[in-house]
Amino acid sequence: MARQNYFDILNRMEFDPQRELKNLMDLLEMERNFKSIYYETSLNSAISDNFLDYPNRSTFTSYSQMVEFVGLNIYNTTEQLFVFSEFLVDIFCNLAEKFTEEESEFIQIIFDNIKRFLELSNHELITLDNGNKIIVEKNVYASEASQIVSETSIEEAIKVLEYNHFSNKGNIQRKKEILIALANYLEPFRRELNYSEELKDIMKVNNQKVIAFEKLFEMYNNFGLRHNNSNQYHLDLADDELEQWYDDIYTSTLFVILSMDESRILSKLKTLREG
Repeated sequence: MARQNYFDILNRMEFDPQRELKNLMDLLEMERNFKSIYYETSLNSAISDNFLDYPNRSTFTSYSQMVEFVGLNIYNTTEQLFVFSEFLVDIFCNLAEKFTEEESEFIQIIFDNIKRFLELSNHELITLDNGNKIIVEKNVYASEASQIVSETSIEEAIKVLEYNHFSNKGNIQRKKEILIALANYLEPFRRELNYSEELKDIMKVNNQKVIAFEKLFEMYNNFGLRHNNSNQYHLDLADDELEQWYDDIYTSTLFVILSMDESRILSKLKTLREG
């Protein structure tokens, strides 16, 4: 068996939230000559000195107080790491002008760490329409669908990605709200999609309607998301079963959004071929 080199070992490194949380803490506590060659300070002290200028501090009066609050209210290490990372990113972005050039360079090291462990955990940092940055699970189909939706609605495009936020796991109400918003977004396109001859050529059709699209709207209407038809399928489902159905409806929603783009591509192909 060939000897593993240094880069092989690095590439095999798996996501360890406890290790990454410790690394962040160590970086924040490291003392450097940020402000003067005569004495050393840490990023923790820099944040503490400027904490009252942080716009999202709620009623907390100190950085240490807020860090303690976050730690006490989250028991899952991965979630604690992600929430703390969101907190740090928000502080560094909002207080960017308060840090010296040396501190800003060191902050970039923390950003690099966050970016790397998000890659290891298959997550990414996105910016919501209100400017807040949150961590969501990386989903190539969600990213592509979000790009398509963004052409007509930035707000709904963000919801496509927000569904995968780690804090939404088990949050049925928030998932429901996002699905309702996406259903309302798709409704005006329903007729257009059903009349797409290009899609009818490659997808199953019943009564001149694309089955996949009609089934999606059946799920919207019969799982308490919109219209509340009399025959509701979800009334006797346990919460975990309902959440799984919502996840399945979300996947079907992504499929339909991607189909919208496929319709456009096939239409362009037809024009080019017959041109």
